[in-house]
Amino acid sequence: MAEPSFIVFGDDWGAHPSSVQHLFKRIARTHRTLWVNTLGLRPPRLDRRDAARVVRKLRAMLSPRTGAPAVGASPDTGLDLHVVAPPMLPWMRPSPLRLVNRESVRLLVGREASRLGMRDPIVVTTVPNGVDGRGLAGSRCLVYYCVDDFTNWPGVDRVAASDLERELLSVCDAVLATSQNLADTRRPRRGEATLLPHGVDVEHLARACDPSTPTLPGVRRGRPVLGYLGLVDARLDVELVMGVARARPDWDLVFVGPTDTAPDPRLRGDNVRFVGAVPYERLPEAMASFDVALLPYVRSELTRSINPLKLREYLASGRPIVATSLPEVARYAPEVRLADTAEETVAAVEAALAGSSDRRAERVALLAGETWDDRARTFLDRCLAAREANAPPLTRPV
Repeated sequence: MAEPSFIVFGDDWGAHPSSVQHLFKRIARTHRTLWVNTLGLRPPRLDRRDAARVVRKLRAMLSPRTGAPAVGASPDTGLDLHVVAPPMLPWMRPSPLRLVNRESVRLLVGREASRLGMRDPIVVTTVPNGVDGRGLAGSRCLVYYCVDDFTNWPGVDRVAASDLERELLSVCDAVLATSQNLADTRRPRRGEATLLPHGVDVEHLARACDPSTPTLPGVRRGRPVLGYLGLVDARLDVELVMGVARARPDWDLVFVGPTDTAPDPRLRGDNVRFVGAVPYERLPEAMASFDVALLPYVRSELTRSINPLKLREYLASGRPIVATSLPEVARYAPEVRLADTAEETVAAVEAALAGSSDRRAERVALLAGETWDDRARTFLDRCLAAREANAPPLTRPV
């Protein structure tokens, strides 16, 4: 395996295909990686859904046989990737709670890094609380892969998120940001942030255009399907969606993906349906089920920084796209039709349904140089450059 190795603080490995997981499914082919399943910054709510999530986290943190913190190699073949789930409390304040989490992480992750023979790895974090991984196993390089504005995320402890991110930015050696606004507002202690948008698996999503690709069972009912792919959460413009559903009861609005909380009670109707999450391998089936792909996010301070991963997946599938005019989305007009109200969305969908049935070549052309392989090479190059900049000076013999 090539040097250097990596310690990565991210979402639970294998839980869903996040951007950083796509990157390290490539980087870990040649670079040993210790993946740290890390808690997010949203304190748990007193509801059944969050209680179930806490139970799942606890089970993941403890191995079933010994009660020891869970560690192990990734089941993904061909990867030198090892997963550790250190016990962590779901709160970052007051400071004694953060100290408990910090010591738990450093003890277990440090021990695993030593067992794996890691020396001076690059530490990568996608969340502000990953700052506590600085210096692990003798690391001299900390990289912040900034994919969201956590300080404005719904339900997050904003004070803790802001404090942690400010601390992280004051000590990290590089920031790789997925949107221009994040790159402009999150800068490392030296130099500028690097803009590195999400990638896409073009060949995989292209299967949506293959007539032999099946559609998801029960989705199509002989009328147009307006589909949404991904997490259903507070970013969704519920008023816009329901305005479209009421205006066109002859269209089906289908949501394929998990929900962050119980679905908004306003999201209901005979033509509004939730399919639930599907494995990444079945995304082409989901896209093949859509006549038009929707990206109806609210326009807010949070979404101003978003560069939706699903946008590139939509483009690669060749499906017509109607989206609200977020800064990173508007760059792809006119292949992406922009609409910020229910009325504009209805008109844009009607135009998409009446337009050319095959503009996949034009949409895919927008993704040139943006595959996950391309992004992983750039990500690795930037990390290596940051590490090299921190290398100790060579000493000459006297």
